[in-house]
Parts: sequence; structure tokens; C-alpha cells
Amino acid sequence: MTKDFSNLLGGALASKYSDESSVKERITVREDFKALIPPLTPEELDQLEANVLKEGIRDPLIIWPVDQHFVLVDGHNRFSICQKHNLDFPFKKVDFKDDDDVRAWMIKNQLGRRNLTPSQQSYFRGLRYLKEKSQGKRTDLTSDQNDLKSYESTAAELAKEYGVSEATIKRDAEFAAGVEIIGKDNPVLKNEILKGKAKISKQDVRGKAKKSKPLKVKNNSKLPLADEIAAIALEFIKTEKRSLDELYTALGVEDSNIKPIIFFIKWNETQ
Repeated sequence: MTKDFSNLLGGALASKYSDESSVKERITVREDFKALIPPLTPEELDQLEANVLKEGIRDPLIIWPVDQHFVLVDGHNRFSICQKHNLDFPFKKVDFKDDDDVRAWMIKNQLGRRNLTPSQQSYFRGLRYLKEKSQGKRTDLTSDQNDLKSYESTAAELAKEYGVSEATIKRDAEFAAGVEIIGKDNPVLKNEILKGKAKISKQDVRGKAKKSKPLKVKNNSKLPLADEIAAIALEFIKTEKRSLDELYTALGVEDSNIKPIIFFIKWNETQ
């Protein structure tokens, strides 16, 4: 009887280890997810490697089952070190709805870490704000007033959660948008900004976002927020030289009684 139980247990363990090995062989790294994580400095990476070699992997890597593969969501640096030294590691499978759900989880997870620089904290708070105000927060809203209400409530909720002011959250959003704009052309500068080592000021980074074109809206059922329309209107005042009659013709608008918000959307789409 004891021998039979031992054989059963041994078979179960062998099956478990075989399944785990198969999973680990199918872990994939997506660069767009990896890019959300601020890279470690060479010194930090060396220290992490030393810790892993001495203590092993304490926290499981988070992986997302997608078809026949498992996308790495958390633990990119630890995974790289384990591959380098052929080390075993624990993992945890987590089901996410889609890519946006993964990014939202990653942003919240990063904000829960204690070793973030002030710039990184600002960046991730801003990213979370931008993501939450554009996804799921306004899908059932139909008026400009409700859009503005949602805009304010999202900032208020995050301000309360992170113990900062609503104004800080909104500045964080501008900072995050500016960092993303800079990162498209200069990833190295983006990393230096987030580490707090760049000479460019946070105000200048936020200015990048303010100077960029507001998001174009092609589906008028999801109207821009009040401050976005205000930004378009300000740009209109500063740059537009044509008369209203010329503009109506250029925009293909026959009715001069067009709603101002629709007028500015159409004008912005032509810029």
C-alpha cells in the first residue's frame, strides 16, 4: 500500500514538474509591456543579480496565458537573470481581459513599489490617470458636462488614493504625456528623465504635451473633454487667419449654426 501511494505521488510530482517546465519554455517577452518598466541602472541590476544568486527568486513571476504561449507581465529583470544562469523560478498565471487590462495592472503594480523616484511616481500616476479617463470612465456619457464631471472625478479619486492634490494628478498627466512624446524620439532621454538625472525640467516636459496637437476625435459620440476643446480653441485663435466664411467652405460646412464644439473638432482634424 505504501509503495503504491509512493508511486502515485511520484507520478503526480513528475507530471507537475513536466507541466511547469513546458510553461517556462513558452514564456514570451513583449517589448511594449517591457517598455512600461523603468530600466534598472547597471548598479541596480548587478545588485539584483547578486540577490537572486544568493537567495533565489522569492516572488513569482506573473505570466498571462495567451493561446499556446505565456506572456511575461511582471519579473522581466528576474526572468533575464534566471535565463542567464539557468535558474529555476516560481510563476503565477493570471488571466487578463486584453492588452489594456495588462497595462493597467502593470501601472498599478509599479505604483505599489517603494523604490520609485519622484519622477517615476509622477509618470505612473499620470499614465494611470490618462488611461482611466479614456477607458471605461466615459462610455455612458453623452454631454460635455458629464465628460467634464468624469474628468474631475477621475482626478479626485486618484488624488485621494495617492495622497496628493487633484492639481498634482493633472500635472502628472501632462508630465506622463510629455515623457511619452520625448520617448518616441529619444528613449535614452526618457529613461534619464524618469531617473531624475536629466537636465530638462518637469515644467519643460509638461510643455511638450501642451504643445502637441490635441487628440483628434473622429467619433463625435465620444466628445473631447472641456480642457481639450479649450486647447483647440486657443490654438485656433493663435494660428487661424481665414475668415469664417472661408473656413466654412474649407471644412465643408454649409450650416453656419453648427455647434461650436463640432466646429472646433472639424477644424482640428484639418490641421
